[in-house]
Amino acid sequence: MEIKINSLPKSQLEILLTLNQTDLASFKNQALQELGANLTLKGYRQGKAPLDLIAQQVSATELTEKMALLALDKFYPQLIKEHHLEPVGQPLVTLTKLIPESLVEFKLTLSILPKWPLKNYQIIAQNKQKERKKATVTEAEIQESLTWLQKTKKSPTLDDQFAQSLGNFKNLEELKQNIKEGLLLEKQDKENERWRLAVLEEIINQNPFEVPEILIESEKEKMLDELKIRLSEIQLSFEDYLKQIKKTEADLLQEFTPLAEKRVKMALVLKEIAQKENITVSQEEIEAKVNEILSQFPDPELKNQINLEELKTFAEGLIKNEKVFELLEKQPKKEQKSK
Repeated sequence: MEIKINSLPKSQLEILLTLNQTDLASFKNQALQELGANLTLKGYRQGKAPLDLIAQQVSATELTEKMALLALDKFYPQLIKEHHLEPVGQPLVTLTKLIPESLVEFKLTLSILPKWPLKNYQIIAQNKQKERKKATVTEAEIQESLTWLQKTKKSPTLDDQFAQSLGNFKNLEELKQNIKEGLLLEKQDKENERWRLAVLEEIINQNPFEVPEILIESEKEKMLDELKIRLSEIQLSFEDYLKQIKKTEADLLQEFTPLAEKRVKMALVLKEIAQKENITVSQEEIEAKVNEILSQFPDPELKNQINLEELKTFAEGLIKNEKVFELLEKQPKKEQKSK
């Protein structure tokens, strides 16, 4: 067996795999059995004829090709493991040469997860610490929320009685404090999200790499599904939405490309940092997150439609990403040198 591996753009590899007669020999009987499964020979039930008779009914080319495909099924996983490759999806297989009872050559084109020397992510997080904004809530924002609350009530007077009518509040000041805390938490969450995205974008800028096209296409389909879900929540069909914006589904997918590529790169960066930092997730953490997610689906029928194994994988990814962000957030702020 001979193997040649060539690098291609967009995180792809071309593997030239040559198998000789010795590599193929052990697959002859299995190949004959499979080729003879649909053969009907006089005196034998379908698929029950002796192998030597089946061999007389198939061409040497047909037999060699079948042996080669069986060999490929066995050798491909070994090849991936021995060369420490991380393929994405299935390879494109082309039979480029076939000499009966001698050798075959395959060309395999496959996408792989990119390997690149991820650098400076801790330093980038340190530098970005000074850009974090402290969340604050103004009196005007509190008043705006109170004004909104005054509208679902018959008595609009802002007093202690109004506050007590909205819940377990002793007076108006307690209600205002509750509103302030809620607004503050919302702003903090938005700022954390903004900062995290900024850090990831800077890491990507300083660590350029190409991603497999198959991952970008998959992410675009995911984005399309997310859009359809959002539209269904406002009772707008996808077809009517396309008519409103005067675009086709293909147009949307094309527009999604830049953002899809960015999302894929961010996911790969998080994965790479998790590996470098040996970040792991326990089964207890996964179970807790799964239960948390399931609690958001009160409909038992909807819960039964969820694939638990896929949900566990999704939950593990969420937890691992959160741990990566927590690690980045804990990087000490880089002190500015005084002039």
